[in-house]
Amino acid sequence: MNVRTHLAPSPQARTWAEAVAIPVIAIAVAFAVSPRDPFLVNATFPWLWFAPVLVALRYGLAPAVLSLAILVLSFVAARLGLPALSIHRLPQGQFLGGIMLTLLAGEYGSLWILRLRRSEQMSTYAAQQLEGLTRTLHMTRLSHDRLEQTLIGRPVTLRDSLRELRHELATRGGALTSEIAARLLHLTAYHGGFEQAALYAVSGDVIEPQPRAHIGEAFVLDRDDILIKRCCEKRRTAYWAANSLKEGQHSAYLVAAPMLTSDDTLLGVLVVATMPFLFLQDENLLTVSVLLAYVADDAKAARTAQDMLQSLPQCPPRFAAETVKLARCARDLNLTSSLVTTAITVADDSLRETILDDLAALARGLDDNWRVIAPPVGRLITLLPFGKRSVAEGYVQRLQARLDEKFGLTKTDATFSISIHEITGGDPLPILRTAAGVDDGS
Repeated sequence: MNVRTHLAPSPQARTWAEAVAIPVIAIAVAFAVSPRDPFLVNATFPWLWFAPVLVALRYGLAPAVLSLAILVLSFVAARLGLPALSIHRLPQGQFLGGIMLTLLAGEYGSLWILRLRRSEQMSTYAAQQLEGLTRTLHMTRLSHDRLEQTLIGRPVTLRDSLRELRHELATRGGALTSEIAARLLHLTAYHGGFEQAALYAVSGDVIEPQPRAHIGEAFVLDRDDILIKRCCEKRRTAYWAANSLKEGQHSAYLVAAPMLTSDDTLLGVLVVATMPFLFLQDENLLTVSVLLAYVADDAKAARTAQDMLQSLPQCPPRFAAETVKLARCARDLNLTSSLVTTAITVADDSLRETILDDLAALARGLDDNWRVIAPPVGRLITLLPFGKRSVAEGYVQRLQARLDEKFGLTKTDATFSISIHEITGGDPLPILRTAAGVDDGS
């Protein structure tokens, strides 16, 4: 038996409380029904054993053993301390069968709880990836629209601004410094048309009293304001509208937008005091919300993978964060993931980029790519979430088939090598360094 399987149910207070309460209540009910035989030793069916079996099926083996111990110790204590009860013998067969039944039910419950946790983790991971992909697509569309409207003298795109913010966040470990907050606030103000606004950091779901950055005239934050409360509680943008506030309610602000990550972690709150009336519309507020969420994900990724980024500064923060997250899943839930490295050695830079672009398009929906370019060698590292070695081998076959079918290069034209690295729950940094070719000196 795997020890991890037995410990699959998380030891929350409610779990252990019910593991104690259920057998105690069962004994109390049995005592009320049959005072002379509260353990139903002489009954036609051992009804009392439903208590530990129920705990075993619901919470797994460890809580079931606790319920079983309470039941057995209660029987022994009653037999020795209450001679008036009609308990003259130890029902060995009944106890042995009940213990075996409880242990079997506990093992069954633990296995299914572990499977459920794995399924929930995979579903949550897919949902977070989908949320991030949606934000990325929205940013791409918005960047394209703004690029079309940009004047020749101001050739700065939204994508460039976000790339610079991501680099700054990775450099500072995901901290929302005053400099980063100011750049983010001016970026959102440019797209949202704010005239007076401030960006506040959040620590432990508590908004800091002093803003990290502000534009326009400074103002004092009222954390009890109706819009601020609604923004923090519902985790979505709250704005002033005639039909949004009840009679007698009033807000000193126009908009309160959360800086929220894909896993629902609140990193900051943008508070807008004044803005032109025509800019207070759904499309503008959606753009601001997605901007904040996009940067929040970058900040969260930089915090998660801070140690890894110090060793591999060229690694994209989100790629490093996903690797750390999947290593944790492999350690806690035995969900193995894989890294596939495709190394291409070719002198022609344009050909190398073309090949890497084409191979990157073969990635699945949840896969993530990282390019490491060190001419004449180019590496494409593909992260396969929850992909075991068999999945990685299938992906490698697709890569090889694509290389032969579309390019058909000989060994004199280019050199290819494909390797698989499994993420099995240990420290992912050595695996990632090996996949990136850092440790081999290339």
